[in-house]
Amino acid sequence: MRMRDTAGDAGVKARCDCGALTFSAPRPPVLQLLCHCRDCQAATGAAFARLPFFSLDGTTVVGAVQAQSFTAASGNSTVRERCAACGTVMFDRSTRFPGLLGVIAERLAAPFVFKPVCHVWTDSGQPSPLPDDGLRRFPRNFER
Repeated sequence: MRMRDTAGDAGVKARCDCGALTFSAPRPPVLQLLCHCRDCQAATGAAFARLPFFSLDGTTVVGAVQAQSFTAASGNSTVRERCAACGTVMFDRSTRFPGLLGVIAERLAAPFVFKPVCHVWTDSGQPSPLPDDGLRRFPRNFER
């Protein structure tokens, strides 16, 4: 699948390991969270995923993606997108957050600073204790 949405000057940028898949957004993310669900653990190879979510309005994604669709533990339809060339996990799209695109934070270029507001799906987390970071914790879905 090849995607391209139009945008003006982008303030936030990301790219895969080989550079064939890029992302840019003119505005900062609307939500940032740490997800401890099993799907995020499997996708990132880490205890949790660091996910900033950007409005699709004005974002640009250039390059070919390989998409994997599945139903998450929440019951929401989710699509995980990787670079078709190198396999780097880049994006998360969920019916839980319509109109938003989650970007794996490790893919975002400086000067972006990840500032999560909460931990989600902590019931699925690894047995090690969560960091003492003062963030709200949700055993399952994020609730406003």
